[in-house]
Amino acid sequence: MTIKRRFAAIDIGQVHYYTAGEDRAGNGRNPVCLMPASPFSARVLNVLTEALGQTRWAFAPDALGQGESCAPQHPDPGIDYFGDATVRLFDALKVERADLYGTHTGAHIALDVAIRHPDRVGRVILDGIGIPPRELKEAYVAHLRETPPFDYNGTQLWWAWHTMRDMFTFFPYYERDAAHRRRRDTPPAEDLHERALDLLQNRATYAKAYIAAFLDNDGGKRYPDLKRPTLLTAAAMDASGGAMDRVAALLPDCTAKRYPPGIEPGDFRAVAPMFVSFLDGKGV
Repeated sequence: MTIKRRFAAIDIGQVHYYTAGEDRAGNGRNPVCLMPASPFSARVLNVLTEALGQTRWAFAPDALGQGESCAPQHPDPGIDYFGDATVRLFDALKVERADLYGTHTGAHIALDVAIRHPDRVGRVILDGIGIPPRELKEAYVAHLRETPPFDYNGTQLWWAWHTMRDMFTFFPYYERDAAHRRRRDTPPAEDLHERALDLLQNRATYAKAYIAAFLDNDGGKRYPDLKRPTLLTAAAMDASGGAMDRVAALLPDCTAKRYPPGIEPGDFRAVAPMFVSFLDGKGV
């Protein structure tokens, strides 16, 4: 199956999305909308989009201000801004109800859509979402607001490359020491190159959804408001993985299941069967 690229018009511009299984729309299964982590485009979900597209229509939009989607028009949007934009995308695509998959920032957007627009949502998969302490949230947001200018020495090129590399090497990415080293592989250089280009392209806007996600759901206060059937998951090496039990206890209709041992975040071929089973209502 080939991933296709599309644009859909909403009231503030165009949303770019990747899509698979379009010919399966109306086959009795809800379409599934997949939302990526920041600061990445939805291209990083292509393996999962294609896998889910084998049994249903799967589409993965770039968040506003990331990838090829238009920038937010609000100077400091909250997570509800991105949630509402997702529902407007549903309207543009004539999707009455969709299942949702979201990872990290995308999980926060999925959470918002499912809470405030429950009639538009079937099942929800939250991948890599936790309850970070307020101090971490505030420090992370402060670093995201530090965007270097373009200059003739090309320091913006170094900034984009090292930011992308360090997001896989350290957590938080700006704490570059042994104590914050992550135990996971760095993606191939070609992958980091593509991610760095995305970051450069959206230098002025990439952080808007990212910041909105960090400012959302302080202390996990929104989790009890999610009433849709939810699969909570994370890889063992995911920074949020240690909070799974706490999050699961707050979600009213939750199935919690980690990635299989040894599977890294983003290794979607290994977890796609679990996601399909959950979306089909067959358990995990």
